[in-house]
Amino acid sequence: MSIKDKVALVTGGSGGLGGVHCLSLASAGFKVAVAAHTQLEKAKSVVDKIKTMGKQAMAINMDVANIDEVEETVRNIEKTLGPVDVLVNNAATGIVRAATIVKTKIQDWAGDLAVNLTGPFNTIKCCLPGMMERGWGRIINISSIAGTMGGAGQCSYATTKAGLIGLTKTVALEAARKGVTCNALVLGVMDGGAFHEVTPEFQERIIRTTALRRAGSPEELSHVVVFLASDESSYITGEAIEISGGAGLFIF
Repeated sequence: MSIKDKVALVTGGSGGLGGVHCLSLASAGFKVAVAAHTQLEKAKSVVDKIKTMGKQAMAINMDVANIDEVEETVRNIEKTLGPVDVLVNNAATGIVRAATIVKTKIQDWAGDLAVNLTGPFNTIKCCLPGMMERGWGRIINISSIAGTMGGAGQCSYATTKAGLIGLTKTVALEAARKGVTCNALVLGVMDGGAFHEVTPEFQERIIRTTALRRAGSPEELSHVVVFLASDESSYITGEAIEISGGAGLFIF
């Protein structure tokens, strides 16, 4: 099966990073399902751009935290584009809502957990059986250095992103002998994401602790997404690949 016959589902596909992932996958030849929950019109705009490239795509409204909705959406994708071969779990929330553990509201904790961790569990649960049955699949989970380094004021976000790495490794183990790989991308500061929603002071502090002294571009990230979605990445699974511009290095 060639790439042009394969289908990629991208959650959070209407956002700055997710939209670029969708466009890059389409450019590589994938049919793309652009999933969004609160920004369906933006998802439709991404689909319009893909169609101008002569590629197939569809916009879908999906709440990743609702397993019934995810199951129905995956069935609709199969009817319209075909079975899901590539799953990019990009949807996330909570990064710009700073609060210490003591001040974190239980509803915010529960909401972040539902989207950032239960959401990927739901989409994987619905897409993985078909991938394993067909003997080919790629799952790419978008995590964060907050999950490996922690983040003051980001207890729910950091915890869910750490959990996503654990989920990634578990899925990789369970699916490895069925032709399915699962990897996490551990992001530092990225343009096009929530970076521009935080204060300029916070932006400057993050850049100072990044070795390259700049944010990464969505395109730099999407190159890795497309690679992991391809046959060329077939010997890579269970990895948490850091894309942070050297944010984890000791900075003088």
